[in-house]
Amino acid sequence: MPEIMPDDLTDRLRTDDFKLFELIFNTYWEELYTYAARVTGSDADAQDIIQDLFTSIWERRRQLELHTHIRYYLFSAVRKHILRKFRDDGLKEKHLEKFITHSELRTELTLNTIIHKDIITQLQQDLRHLPEKERQVFEWYHFDELSIREIALMHGTAEQTVRNQLGNAYRKARPLLNRLLMFL
Repeated sequence: MPEIMPDDLTDRLRTDDFKLFELIFNTYWEELYTYAARVTGSDADAQDIIQDLFTSIWERRRQLELHTHIRYYLFSAVRKHILRKFRDDGLKEKHLEKFITHSELRTELTLNTIIHKDIITQLQQDLRHLPEKERQVFEWYHFDELSIREIALMHGTAEQTVRNQLGNAYRKARPLLNRLLMFL
């Protein structure tokens, strides 16, 4: 799939660009399905999860906010759908070890492997210019892969406050990220 910046992607989806949606689906559905089937142990559950995911994306396209690469967003969303399914089925603890078994995919999707380690080091140095709370939220969310809810609990603050801090961090870090990504 050609590289499209997250803001451009959401803008195009908001204009009901079904061809773009179709391109995203055709590019990622099989990889997402394979992952979901491995983790759930069920082709039928994986099919339902992927169908629910893309239906949800299309239905929420006008409110969709992307702050990361679409592939990372999709795999994160699939993980959340799988966890929700396990919780709803009362199987969360039993299947938690499957998530651990398949953690290589989660690791593959982190910034540590998407961006070369030297660039991560530079990014961490550049992030030090952000206000402490914004930097901390950014690092917890992206490097430690904590959810907004987990960060809010750690901070003892509202989830919306965490979203605001993360949004501020993105806005301030965007020039740094763009500069670093030019070297990829």
